[in-house]
Amino acid sequence: MKALLFSVERLTVTTKLMIGFSTGIVVALVIGVNALAGLQAMETEMERMYENDLLGISHIKDANLNLIYMSRAMRHMLIAQDQVVRDASAAQIKRARENMLVDLAEARKRIYRPEAIERFNAFQADLNKALEGIEHAVVLIQGEEMRASAAARYITSPEFGAAIAKADQGLHALVELKERGADDALDQARLASSRVKLASVLLLAVGIVISVLVGIVIGLSIRRPNEHLRAAVEALAAGNVDAAIPHKDYPNEIGVMARAIDVLQNIYRKANDQHWVKSHVAEISAALQQAEDFSALTQRAVSKAAPVIGAGHGAFYVADADGRYNLLASYGYRERKHLSNSFLAGEGLVGQCVLERSTIMLTAPQNYIRIGSGLGEGPPACVIVLPIIHGDRVLGVLELASFQPFTDRERAVMDGLLPALSASMEILDRNLRTKELLAATQEQAERMEKQAAQLEEQQVEMEAQQVELLETENWFRSIIETAPDGMLVTDAQGRILLTNPRAEAIFGYRAGELIGTLFSQLVPTRLRGGQGGVSEQVLIDHASRVIDGGADIFGLRRDGEEFAMTVVFNTLPPCGNRGKCISVSVRVQAVS
Repeated sequence: MKALLFSVERLTVTTKLMIGFSTGIVVALVIGVNALAGLQAMETEMERMYENDLLGISHIKDANLNLIYMSRAMRHMLIAQDQVVRDASAAQIKRARENMLVDLAEARKRIYRPEAIERFNAFQADLNKALEGIEHAVVLIQGEEMRASAAARYITSPEFGAAIAKADQGLHALVELKERGADDALDQARLASSRVKLASVLLLAVGIVISVLVGIVIGLSIRRPNEHLRAAVEALAAGNVDAAIPHKDYPNEIGVMARAIDVLQNIYRKANDQHWVKSHVAEISAALQQAEDFSALTQRAVSKAAPVIGAGHGAFYVADADGRYNLLASYGYRERKHLSNSFLAGEGLVGQCVLERSTIMLTAPQNYIRIGSGLGEGPPACVIVLPIIHGDRVLGVLELASFQPFTDRERAVMDGLLPALSASMEILDRNLRTKELLAATQEQAERMEKQAAQLEEQQVEMEAQQVELLETENWFRSIIETAPDGMLVTDAQGRILLTNPRAEAIFGYRAGELIGTLFSQLVPTRLRGGQGGVSEQVLIDHASRVIDGGADIFGLRRDGEEFAMTVVFNTLPPCGNRGKCISVSVRVQAVS
């Protein structure tokens, strides 16, 4: 029944309706053909009964009447008083005999039952005997004149009467047989009619049952696939995008609808997968944005991503300033002595991933790692290594392992997470650098504020010192200018910084003309160097001493005139940015 129902379900609705209509038509045809066949059989039986029994009875009765006519004519012939009547009676006997023989011949054609045939053969013998008797009586009558004779005695004899009576009884017996045969035929016709009626009723009942069964099968073949499709659509509407769509292989309208629903399911599955991917990527990205350092960011990334994609192992390697990729965060990771946690480009899968700048996936790796927990451990079915790339730099490498191969949407989550992770790492790196710069800037600003305060204090102090120095300088200037001796101030190199009018007058220079010249230019050339001479170095090394004319110290005026003089050198304290300075006092010696 299931196989039949399954076969019918695959048919088109038009074919199912045609089968239903055809079944009803076939049932009606069978009932009609059976009824027609029954009617035809009844008609045939009635015709056979009419042809064989009724017409046979009619011919036998006609033969019996002709026998009676013969007996009657023979009596008329016997008692006739003239020859004309006798001849007419003889002719009547002859006609009745001929008609009887014709009727018997016709009746014989319609006798087919063995009993009737046997009875007809016995009657034929009796009839022949009676006819012989009649012919003999006719001969006797025709041979006598109009008087009682041996013919009368023969006709009235018991033998002749017995022969005629036996022939008559034979005819009656044949009639009875034919009537019984007709009754039997009628009973057979009635029985056939009853059988036809019963067969028609049975066929009608069977036809109704078959029609109902066909209708049920067709109804189920339409309802069941529709219910299956409706259940699939309801499951799809409820969000079960993995629900199986039945009857996609049906070559009918149900198959067309199933394949259309399958297309919608694929579209909905893709949309659902995209929503699933985007929601998880957005959730992980939001968690990454809250990280304040790389340790927190990488740990959140691997801790959030691994459960979403069904990974049982995860490791996050981040590049340092030397180009090494160090393990910074992990998920379900157990450190092993023989495994390194730091890689250069080209070292191991992590380094190879950095070198190739592309994803590396291993399926069912042998002796690679083992994912373990408190309940047990086992090798992964799939390992994937993902590079975190920003611009032309590989910022880090994410390694994940799972007991099951990663599906397309899990791969999509990882593909969507990589840009967000790259951007988050780059933003975090910039933020950290910005914080460092901000901290350095704030520290520098604080130092600058302190320095500014110090400078302000120093400026105030310097202003005060400058005022004091200016006052001191003015005071010294007034002293120098009013001094009776020539006064000069030189720096450590002997360059004249300050003079008084008396010194300018002694050396014959105008006001301000000596400023910037060397003190050695105020002595003769022979005295500018050597032992006991005056030079810049002598001024520096022997700044505090007295040189007088006894040592042949001569001054040189502007006009080239030499004069004897006494010179007193004294070191002055540093003033401002002038450094070491020397005070020179010059006095002209009197000529003796």
